[in-house]
Amino acid sequence: MLNSNVIKTIIIMVCGAFFAIWMGISVATNQIDTLLKLSAASLLIICLILGQKIWLLMILFSAMNVVLVRGFGSTEIGQMFFLGFTTLIFLMRRLNLKPSFGELECWMLLIFACIVQTYMRNPVGLNILGGGSVGGKPYIFIALSITSAFVLSQLKVDPKHLRWAMWLSFFGAIIGIPLNILRRGSITDSLGEQGFDNAKYDGASRLPLFATLGNTLSRILVCYISPLRAVLHPVWGIALLVSLASATMSGYRNALAGVLLTYLLGLLYRGGFVSVVISLVSGAFFLSTIALINVNFPLPANIQRALSPFPGTWEERYVSDAENSSDWRVEMWIEALTSDRWIHNKILGDGVGFSRHDLIANERMKDQKIGRLASGLLAQQEAMLINGSYHSGPVHTIRTVGYVGLLILLLAMIRLAVHAHRQIIRCKGTEWYPLALFFGIPIIAHPFFFVFIFGEYQTGVAAWVLGMAMVRLLEKNLPIPSYQRYPILTTAGYKVRSLSA
Repeated sequence: MLNSNVIKTIIIMVCGAFFAIWMGISVATNQIDTLLKLSAASLLIICLILGQKIWLLMILFSAMNVVLVRGFGSTEIGQMFFLGFTTLIFLMRRLNLKPSFGELECWMLLIFACIVQTYMRNPVGLNILGGGSVGGKPYIFIALSITSAFVLSQLKVDPKHLRWAMWLSFFGAIIGIPLNILRRGSITDSLGEQGFDNAKYDGASRLPLFATLGNTLSRILVCYISPLRAVLHPVWGIALLVSLASATMSGYRNALAGVLLTYLLGLLYRGGFVSVVISLVSGAFFLSTIALINVNFPLPANIQRALSPFPGTWEERYVSDAENSSDWRVEMWIEALTSDRWIHNKILGDGVGFSRHDLIANERMKDQKIGRLASGLLAQQEAMLINGSYHSGPVHTIRTVGYVGLLILLLAMIRLAVHAHRQIIRCKGTEWYPLALFFGIPIIAHPFFFVFIFGEYQTGVAAWVLGMAMVRLLEKNLPIPSYQRYPILTTAGYKVRSLSA
């Protein structure tokens, strides 16, 4: 008589045979449709296998950051699967929760309130519905981000899964690079800095995927070694050079700034101010060497443009191009903040939507020739003012939620950075130190980068809420003493804090 294992094996083999036959017929008749169905089925099976660990899939998809159709991408898909399966697990009463409500949750409520009030004052819909205002999709994205982050922050997870989350974030970003290349059909940016189809600016290409590679490598490097010591390491030394080379080859000054800021914070946490000083001197020598090489063997245009903020022998046309780019952005910011034409309510903001009239005007701008318009602005500037592409975190935030919302968001960023710093200090000397650095350093760098280098309100909020969720997971689930304010040394050998010290 056949036992149960044999019966299961036979059933699996029969089902597998029928599935193979179906796949063969389907691929021969409709390849794309079959691949989509197979991908969806595989994703559902993975979700069922993960169970309560479904949040790891959201982390992976968020790190991939691949835009698919009409602005929807891997991030939104991951969030929807996470919320859907988490709801099912909760209804089955199998969800491990560790609910808490503290300071960070209060900041999240304030950010959410700022967004809600803009929607209540300026309700918008989707373009396909034919309403007078459009722009409802960003509200959906923001709501998904906030809801997902809040649910994630309330989970009780196995500490080793937090380490999985770190590596899934790393590999997700790496996997996203070739996927974005396939989607765009080119490694150059399909949308120019000025908002039009133009991948080159005075001969300098934009390679955004190199920026992603440089940022990802720098982030994982500082988790395990000081950037100063990495120079002498055979593996980490190569990773250091590749990250810096990738950031400069991207052609984006903000990409290079982001990598350097990551390394600066890594030096501070792993070696202190002495390491920073030594690295600055070494970096100046290295930059001088590159400048001397550029005299006889000119570097590619995108590299020279990325290095243009630093003194060197860069060609004047690339330096001027970078300076002009900054000047016309500043001109655009001044116009947006001093005129009532672009931001109608600077105190509470105009929301993320815009009128159908602005949508039509923006479409017409694409047919305009380059030059000054009757308003005195360039066609590119006016188009960016219409759609809110300010390339400035504070200005875009003022347009969306006003000065009140900007103040709340900046305070929330600073307080989250403080919490992330405390987790780094808490984990120092333990096996969880790389984990705290991986998630903490981007959070600490975010306020500076958002204000002085580059930012947008929607992406800024999305980064904040995800960072908040990860900090809360570290606070509640790591098997080490909690952070407190004043340091003492316990018998267990951990540096902790005691209010009575």
